[in-house]
Amino acid sequence: MLYFSFMKIQLIGSTNNMVKLKYMESFSRACARVCYSGKSFKEIVEEEATPNLLKDLKQRGHHSVFEHTTLNFEFEGLPKIMAMIFNNEKDYATSEKSARYTVMKYMKLEQKELYDKWMELLVSEIDKVYPTISDSDKRNTAIGKLAQENARYMTSVFTPTKMVHTLKLRQLNHLIHEFENFVKNHKDGKDELKKRLVPYMDEFLKQVEKFKVDKLRNQTDRHLSLFGEDKKTDPHFRDTYSVTYPLSFAGLAQAHRHRTINYQIIGGTELGSPLGFFVPKIVPKDLRAEWIADLNKVAEDDFPQAQLLKVYERGTVEDFRSKMILRVCGHAQYEIMENTLGIAREYAEHNESVKRQLDEQCAQAFSGKNPCVWCPRDSLEGRIV
Repeated sequence: MLYFSFMKIQLIGSTNNMVKLKYMESFSRACARVCYSGKSFKEIVEEEATPNLLKDLKQRGHHSVFEHTTLNFEFEGLPKIMAMIFNNEKDYATSEKSARYTVMKYMKLEQKELYDKWMELLVSEIDKVYPTISDSDKRNTAIGKLAQENARYMTSVFTPTKMVHTLKLRQLNHLIHEFENFVKNHKDGKDELKKRLVPYMDEFLKQVEKFKVDKLRNQTDRHLSLFGEDKKTDPHFRDTYSVTYPLSFAGLAQAHRHRTINYQIIGGTELGSPLGFFVPKIVPKDLRAEWIADLNKVAEDDFPQAQLLKVYERGTVEDFRSKMILRVCGHAQYEIMENTLGIAREYAEHNESVKRQLDEQCAQAFSGKNPCVWCPRDSLEGRIV
């Protein structure tokens, strides 16, 4: 049964404004001919199509030519967890509605009540510690956005969102193939999170059926990358690194912005949140038991965004340093700032280049046009929201 039933997928643009699959396939075939023809692309396109070439490309596994066509989709009513699945794949571009900068809607009634309750409580708490700035309206707006960012932890990871997502024709067909397998493997399974994903994947498959290319299936050992097997490995910090840590659904969604780094959920997805919940430091000590109690209510039959997961992360030192520039910063969402800083301090014990970059970005001349109200003293050590 769908959590919300109004998921809508619409193609809003594509390479050369091609909207029909036959034109996409024709374009891919022309790209393939460039490899062995001395003619210009314009001449190739204007020629009569080579018989059976398209069929041969599919059968022989020469699928890279189908990557020349990109498709821009608008997803509406997409569950947050589905957005996370898309955003964990390579490669893509995405622009997603922010739960930090916009008020969340379309929640279950009981979750909406908790969201509103904690919005009010958190505004009051943040107001006590937020820096004084000359423009009171801007200050109040900023406080409200921080409250939104934290109150959304009370909401389900199946709460609908919207985004524009761009990917290749080949990648779309790989996802179609993997979604088909996922539906077959989990529709009657015992994993409640995956079982609840099945109707959304079914709906996605129905709406993108017209872009399905026969035989353009995943030929690799790469499957849906968000979910993995539990790994009992020690942290590794050299030119490449790997580390396992607890992170909430909401925190992992933020981490997906760093697309060159690999993330997998390897534990903690059961109902009841067996690994516990993320508790923002802005929640006062005398209210923390209430925060956890409210989340336990949600977790009885749902998956709150505060639910802690066991996350496995791996990448290169260069990619991690790029992540540090954006996340070891007072502008960043607090949970991922704290998480990145903790990993960086451990990495710095093994790598001098990471150690040199431990200062917040404003101290490294990386800062953007928007000044950070926490800088320089409180952006890392003193900031709690």
